[in-house]
Amino acid sequence: MIEKIYHYTDITTLGLILKNKTIRFKRFDSMDDRTETDGLPEMLKKNYFLSCWVLDMKEKIPQWAMYAPQGVRIEMPIRWYKKFLIPIEGTNQYIDKIPLEDNHPAKKMFFPRPFSDWFQQGKKYYFVPPMDDVDGFMVKVKYHENFTELKKQNWKENYQGNGIDLLNQAAPIKYKDAYWSFQDEIRFYLYAGCKHEDRHDMPEYIDLPIDENALKEIKIRLYPNCSKENWQQVKDLISDNFATLDANEIMECSLLDGKYYPKTLDVEDLNP
Repeated sequence: MIEKIYHYTDITTLGLILKNKTIRFKRFDSMDDRTETDGLPEMLKKNYFLSCWVLDMKEKIPQWAMYAPQGVRIEMPIRWYKKFLIPIEGTNQYIDKIPLEDNHPAKKMFFPRPFSDWFQQGKKYYFVPPMDDVDGFMVKVKYHENFTELKKQNWKENYQGNGIDLLNQAAPIKYKDAYWSFQDEIRFYLYAGCKHEDRHDMPEYIDLPIDENALKEIKIRLYPNCSKENWQQVKDLISDNFATLDANEIMECSLLDGKYYPKTLDVEDLNP
């Protein structure tokens, strides 16, 4: 069973995560893989929002090179997100699940932002709460040379010709070109609905809060051959945002120290 996941990013983004205690989900059509939306109709290309992580605990040189050449790798529990209680209308009481029949598809639905956030007036779009943790919020990416055909097999226009029927909600973001298989990626996702003519009003991102207990398990590994300045910068970020935690217990050196240097880095300028 997967317990930990990993995210490679720059120090600035790490600072925002630690300060705001949130994880950002970016819109599907803004991913760095420019073929991500191939094989999909226009009305699905802006409706998914993703947070992308790595499953393999072993450090990946391509991930360092592409996403964190002078950054960090964040380690978190796979269930890093909160599940907010649901208010009972007309009372000051809350429940943790919607009371539905056991075979109802929304029986395990949960709300990773406060319940009231999902029903905002005046928006031209809406977010669908995850149906459950696994089949509805996270998906392991599958890599294939014919990834566009796999996407196409999972959607079709409805009989009215004004919408899309999906065989699997995660299918549009589940398949990627085999060229990206080095990522070993797991994705968390949210689906947003809107009228077809309003799809250009979709936001660029949505932020979800991190569970307080998950934050206590965070580990931050610095990039290979990290400079003293960057090490201190990250240490200060931790101290500023986790007053009760010891930065020395959270921070880790890369196991690639002395083994890998990016070509853009002048080895002679490294601190010993």
